[in-house]
Parts: sequence; C-alpha cells; structure tokens
Amino acid sequence: MKIPRYQASFQLIFLFFLFLFFWKSLLSQTISVNGKADGTSGELVRIIVYADQFSLLQKTIVSTYTDENGAFSFSPEVDESTFAFIAVGLKKAEFYIKPGASYIFTIPLDTTSETGSIFDKKPLQFTYQADDEGLSDAITEFNIEYNKFLYEYADKIYRGRDKSSIVTFRDKIENQFKDVDNQYFKDYVRYTFASLEWISKMKNNVEILQEYFVDQPVLYQNIQYTEFFSEFFKSYFGYDKVFDYDDLIHAINEGDGVNEVFSLIERDSLFDNDINLRDLIVTNLIAKKYFSADILKNKVFALLEELSLVGSTNEIRNIAGNYIIKLKKLEPGRQAPNFSLKDAQGDSVDLQYFMDRHLLINFVKPDCMICLDHFQLLEELEKQFSNELQIVTIVYGEPYPEVVKYASDRDFRWPVLNLDDNILLLEAYNIRVYPSYILINPDGLIGMATAPMPDENLDLFIRRQISNFEKKH
Repeated sequence: MKIPRYQASFQLIFLFFLFLFFWKSLLSQTISVNGKADGTSGELVRIIVYADQFSLLQKTIVSTYTDENGAFSFSPEVDESTFAFIAVGLKKAEFYIKPGASYIFTIPLDTTSETGSIFDKKPLQFTYQADDEGLSDAITEFNIEYNKFLYEYADKIYRGRDKSSIVTFRDKIENQFKDVDNQYFKDYVRYTFASLEWISKMKNNVEILQEYFVDQPVLYQNIQYTEFFSEFFKSYFGYDKVFDYDDLIHAINEGDGVNEVFSLIERDSLFDNDINLRDLIVTNLIAKKYFSADILKNKVFALLEELSLVGSTNEIRNIAGNYIIKLKKLEPGRQAPNFSLKDAQGDSVDLQYFMDRHLLINFVKPDCMICLDHFQLLEELEKQFSNELQIVTIVYGEPYPEVVKYASDRDFRWPVLNLDDNILLLEAYNIRVYPSYILINPDGLIGMATAPMPDENLDLFIRRQISNFEKKH
C-alpha cells in the first residue's frame, strides 16, 4: 500500500520532533539548589541566567519563596555548564551551574543600610557548597591566582615589557590544575590566557584571531570566551583597518540588508570560510552600534530582524532576537510594563486605570528624604497640567503607611500605591535610584524612561510629550 505523500511527510516531521524531544531530554539534567537566607520569610529567590552571553539579556529559569525559617529549595533543568546568578529579593551574586550538580547556599542576614542608590550596595553575600565535580572550586581558585598575578605584573604586562612572566604563570596554572578534567573550566582558562596574550601584545591581532576564533568552536555558554570575543572584535576592525567607520555607517543606514555588512567583514580573507563566525561578528557589531549618534535605530532593528531569520545557526538567530528584546525595552513607543498594586484603602489599582491621561509614575522609598521633598514639586506639576497629567506614586519598602500619611497630611491627592512584594516591577522599569520617574502616554506606551527630576525641567519634557502625542493622534 502506497502512503500518500502528505501523510509520509507528516510522519517524518513527527519523528523529527520526537527525536529532538528525546535528544534534549538526554542533554538536560536537573540540578538541586537548597539554602537558607537568614532573617527572611516569603522572600523571592531566583536562579537567573543570560538568555545568551552576548546580548546579556537575563532570564529567570526558576523561582521560589523562602519559608518562615528562610529556607528555600528548587530543582531546575539545565543543558550545559554556564554562568548564573542567585538572587534573593533584588540582590544578586554570581556562581556557575553544571548539569546534574547540587548546591547548598548559606546567605547571612543582610545588615547593610537600605538608604542610597543600588550602586552603593554590596552584592548578595553568601557561602555555598557545590557538588559539581570541582568546577566551582577550580574557577574560584584559578581566579584568585589570576588576580594575584595581575596585581603583581599588571604594569609590565600592559606595557608589553614582560612576556616571560605569562609563560611562567601558564606553566604554574597547568601544573596546579592538571587533575581538573572539566571542559568548561579548560575553556575558561584558555580564553583567560587569550585575553592576557592580547593585552600584553604577546600575540598580534591576526595570531589571536587564527588561534582562538577562526575555525574554532563558538563557546556560546562560556563567559570568558564571550567576554573576550566582545572586547577583541570591538577593536579588531579598527586596528586592522578592514573598513572605514563611514563604510559601516553607510552599510547600516543605507544598505540593502545584512549582505552589505557581511561584505565589509569579508574584505578580510581570514573570514572567507567561517560563516558562523562572520554572522556572529556582524550580529554583535550591528547591535553595539545602536547607541551611536550616527546610526538610524530603525535600521539596526531591521538588520537584527533579518539576522533572527537568516543567521547561520540557531544560536545566532536567538542572539539577534534577544538583542531586539533588550534594546527595545522601555524604548519610547513600547508597551509599558503592567502592574496591579494596592492603594491606601487596600483596593487593587492597575495601569489601565490611569489611561485617560498622560501618566507620571514616581518611584520612591520611605527613607528617601528627597523623594518626599519632591512631592511639593509634583503638586505644582499637577496644577500646571491640570486635566492632561495624572501622577501616581509607587512606594518600595516599609513603612508604606508613613508615605501615605505624609501625602495625606499635606493634601497631596494623587494615588500612593504599595509595591509590597511585587519587586520585579522595579526590574521591569529598570529602577535603580530613588526617586525615579517614568512618563507613559494615554495609549499605554512608554513616553520616557527614565524622565528627568521635577527640578530638572521635567515640565518641559512633559509639555513636549503631550504635544508630540497630540500630533500623532
């Protein structure tokens, strides 16, 4: 009996996806994470990784909350060893995860002050035990040795006057870690030394390129590889004059798709046969130019969209897509992150409630005196823009009732909402200092993030935002 062509094709497709499913299952392994965060109860705990280590777009792979004793536990699945963060609340710390490994974290009570900006705070402090075949211990020990070496020889290395010390140090590291049989660690060390050879001028650009990148595996998950890749290619084409800066500007702004940017890279014959490396270079090159004043942002997004469809590997296509997500976050015209928070009466209030006017969100903390001082300036803005502008204050931290009382006693009548445990809203709006201001248009799209302070001509920006919105509608 002859099977109809469409039925045979369906069977092949089914078998293909079945193979992918079982193949991925074989690669993925559960890791065990347990720990205790002293002095917490009901605190959000997450494991965060980079969606890719070029765009550095972060994603949470698992989350839970501490119990009444501060204990937490989860078991995410991972495909390969990679750099990660453990986060308690909004504080994060770095570690490395390995498929099949187990980790026990001890996180002491955070006694640091909650005043000031996030830039003043220490990262999450912790100790941990890792049953990961020695990967974490090896990386920690290597980093200690490497930092000691840099401290002692930095000046000579950066001036290119002492190459013998690098050779001696490499021999020492090879002997010290000769029993560590972990490929992630070996690659980590290899690309650390690649960076050292480059900055010390021990090897020139072409030698570095040929030894570490051309026709070499792309180590998408190894943080030392990806960091060195970004640093090296940020300067390679400038140093070696493969193309002029104006050529790149023209290719991005006026070219007909990514092929024109490809052609610039291919002026260097070293890239003739390594299409994957070329595509990865171009993806990062285009994305990194997004913030250049000479570049048309819509052209950057168009090229990244094209690369997300035609990139030579799944990884490159994903990287291009992740760059788009990251670069568009909080851009004017993007959808504002939604929220649903309680007001002083305990009623839930969400973003849509305010969408009849322009909205100015004011993020504050109770112990931030300048935050409270700005309320008087906000009242003046409210009077100035009358029915055109709605103000809402979102309070992070305790005691929330004191902020409500402060506003009520002075007859400030805009809503004061309690962030409570919805702390991820701070990450969604990239709030890093207090006070912070966000302008949102009546259609729910970002107007400006972040906006200036009220005493920094915020009224002029609001007026311009209202005018621009009215012209478009």
